[in-house]
Amino acid sequence: MVTKKLFVLIAVLAFAEPAYAARFHVVTTTDYTTALTRAVGGDKVDVESLVPPGFNADLYSPRPQDLFKIHRAKLFIMIGLNLEDWARDLVSAADNANLVKAEIYHGIKLLDIPKGNVDYSFGDIHPFGNPHFQLDPQAGRIMARNIREALATVDPADKEYFDKNLAAFESKLNESEKRWAAEMAPYKGVAFLPYHESWDYFAEAYQLVIPEPPKSIEEKPGFVPSPRRIQEVVQLAKDKNVKLIVTEPYYDVSVAKTLSERLGIPYLNISLYDIGLNPKETDYFTMMDYTIGKFVEAMNGHGS
Repeated sequence: MVTKKLFVLIAVLAFAEPAYAARFHVVTTTDYTTALTRAVGGDKVDVESLVPPGFNADLYSPRPQDLFKIHRAKLFIMIGLNLEDWARDLVSAADNANLVKAEIYHGIKLLDIPKGNVDYSFGDIHPFGNPHFQLDPQAGRIMARNIREALATVDPADKEYFDKNLAAFESKLNESEKRWAAEMAPYKGVAFLPYHESWDYFAEAYQLVIPEPPKSIEEKPGFVPSPRRIQEVVQLAKDKNVKLIVTEPYYDVSVAKTLSERLGIPYLNISLYDIGLNPKETDYFTMMDYTIGKFVEAMNGHGS
């Protein structure tokens, strides 16, 4: 939780705020939303993210400098769906009455919406739906459109400029989708198993199979799987002809290695928040290029 002591940071750093001619300051939660905002906002915005590349946005702990970022921003862009629960106290403590807040999940066909009443006994569950949709190009398109709406709300005078940038983004996305679909076509119907439910939208976009059960290596989201769970997953993966294990570096990678060895199949260890950390990922398109490229390599036996 952000403490009152951090208000001192605002007073000290406010004088250090740089002057961005004809720009307004936007803060996003993740690096891929920063990339989308730059694509649509162009030179009208100065954008920075809170969650550093390679970190898990679900479990991020805000830093003192994040408070200052929010304090001087005109727009704060979040994914939503309770992904960034940690941001509520941060925004409250930043004391920015003029801040416009936007959640960009609206319009996306959501997966994994729990049925019935849910609580934390179910694990780190998202009660309104799965927020890990960035690897579905259609979701990327919708997020960009929502960002355009948010930018135009803050800066209506430049709406036509944002519209033009959005059109350019969508045109490039249309062409890129054809290439990605061709790269993924040989794996239609193939079963793979992720550590966490971070790949459901990717699987649906490219007609892959995530068998249920087990759905994921975790028995409950956010909980390290027990030895009993690992043995259960091994058997289920054999029964469902799983061809690849997928994990992310902020989870226990040794679990994926163990399953890979027991099943005799490759595993892929890849972060979903790496724009800015991996030199091959500089925007939404190169993020997708890299992720699909690594997935294809792993499916061909060249995993991590």
